[in-house]
Amino acid sequence: MLGESAKLIHETLQTVCGDCACSYQTVCRWVKEFKEGKESLSDCPRPGRPKSCVNEQTIASIKKDMDKDPHISERELSDTTGLSHDTVHTIITEHRMKKVCVR
Repeated sequence: MLGESAKLIHETLQTVCGDCACSYQTVCRWVKEFKEGKESLSDCPRPGRPKSCVNEQTIASIKKDMDKDPHISERELSDTTGLSHDTVHTIITEHRMKKVCVR
């Protein structure tokens, strides 16, 4: 549909997809981006922290720290790895790591 207006593209999408079609504003934005030279609808890479920092490296780091000191707290693990307390807790519970609790 090269060179077609956003209105015609949106109407065609509604005919084909029905209620699942994207909004008219989205189609307008896409048309504008393609006119400016964009060649894909995928997002460009952005700076900043990735959505999930749970990867093999962070899991191995936590496991290594827990092997060295089984009495280490989640807060201490959080401080040493730079991960949030919730992320450390998630890694420990989802990967079934055994931790010795000290009270």
